[in-house]
Amino acid sequence: MKNKNNKSGDKKWGISFLPILKYNIILCIMTVLIIIFGVAIFTIQNMKNSTYEILLKTDRDIEYRIDQSIRFLKSLASQKRYYDPKVPIEEKIAELDMLNTYYGYLMIRYVDSDVNVYSQRGASSLASRDYMQRLFSTREVQVTDSFAAGADGKTLNYTIAVPLIQDNKIVGAIFCALYFDEIVNLLKESAHSDKVDITLIGRKNQIMSSIGNENYGELFLDSIRKTKLLTTTSDKIQKGLLEKDTKHYWGIEDGDIIYGEYTDVKNTNWNIIVRSYFWDTYKTVFGKFVPIILLCIFFCGITLWFIKRYIESQMKAVDILVHSVQELEKKIYQDENPDNPDFQEILRLTSTGLSDGLTGVVTRTVFMNQLQGQLKKIDTEKITAFCFIDLDDLKIINDTYGHKLGDIALKNIGYVLREYEKKYDGIVGRYGGDEFVLLLTDLEDDKELEEVVSEMALRLHFDIKDGIKAISIRCSVGVSIWKQNMSIDKLITDADEALYFVKQNGKGDFKICQR
Repeated sequence: MKNKNNKSGDKKWGISFLPILKYNIILCIMTVLIIIFGVAIFTIQNMKNSTYEILLKTDRDIEYRIDQSIRFLKSLASQKRYYDPKVPIEEKIAELDMLNTYYGYLMIRYVDSDVNVYSQRGASSLASRDYMQRLFSTREVQVTDSFAAGADGKTLNYTIAVPLIQDNKIVGAIFCALYFDEIVNLLKESAHSDKVDITLIGRKNQIMSSIGNENYGELFLDSIRKTKLLTTTSDKIQKGLLEKDTKHYWGIEDGDIIYGEYTDVKNTNWNIIVRSYFWDTYKTVFGKFVPIILLCIFFCGITLWFIKRYIESQMKAVDILVHSVQELEKKIYQDENPDNPDFQEILRLTSTGLSDGLTGVVTRTVFMNQLQGQLKKIDTEKITAFCFIDLDDLKIINDTYGHKLGDIALKNIGYVLREYEKKYDGIVGRYGGDEFVLLLTDLEDDKELEEVVSEMALRLHFDIKDGIKAISIRCSVGVSIWKQNMSIDKLITDADEALYFVKQNGKGDFKICQR
């Protein structure tokens, strides 16, 4: 039967690489998404840790400055020249001004029993000041919220005052004023370069100092109501501020997740609130993971490239096989006389691409594929050997006597090796132009291995007649012994090194690698 318009033999068989590319891209995207999600989780933890650390540092720095000032004022108050009314006020003013210059306060002032404060400009009354009223009634140290004072009545400051006691009676006070900007600078130093807001709140929950977007004097609770609180309410935050306890909350403001933590400042009626923002923190953290993401993408690309190369190398052998099948189809379906087919030609076509046409042994690709399967099922109690066989001086033979004689030598070698393949249930293949590989299995011991290899090496020494002249053919053999869990690369390398040793020591012999 004749096949009409049979054009399939002209088509090149192939495999689409697109599915592999698609799955590799999906894998890359999933990897990147996992990293992005992981960064988000890490960011949340980082927000909590950094907020807590900054809160502790800010609280420690402000408390230290307040405590330092209180101890300084108490040391002055313990000295007679300050609490003794008989000491001239002018002397007290002069000494305090000198100390103020040294310690860098906004001012240090003396207050008498009538609640008059003295400076070089004269006296003025502080009787209307709440903190002075509390000091004279309770005899306790007073730390004020920020307020405007000074000669111009506009300079913001924080005041710390201690009583002067004589004979168990209050006879006056000494106070110092901290610069407003000094406290702001402490907040900035605590924040460093972190994307956080730090706010200092007074006794009435008013905002006193801030490095965020809050306005001076605004009630913090009014500010917090702009945030959609997730884990608490504004009333609970107000209660927490009054209880002088360290607490935290989560919220959402302008599409950003906020984490806040607050605590009180010892010896004051102040509270510190530190807030960190998700997206600002995420950008900082994500920047550290960019090299990892790029490395993952690079790794996926390299993996894809290696897979593509491997498939292409395998497809070359498959293309040859498919071409042989197509040729076979032509022979069967397009032959004018199908009742009398050329079976030898059909057999040749079916083996093309699987076996070497000259020697009859399998090709290198087929041998390596069969070798993997063979090694998995061998008897580990017996010896398995891998042999590298090299026809010595093939180039000289071809150049001197012609390629025809060289081909005859290769055919004879293939014939001998196929005998050993069948006898020892092995595999034989042509590895290169003048190289053969042979796997021998089921050998009882090292003695039998040496006898078999010695016999094989001897049989690979033969003569070929060229007219009346006999040409001597010799082969070198390198042998490695397979051990359990040994890689194929190691098996081949050991045999190749043994063959190299024979080549360097006269050729025409064999060596068994004992490693």
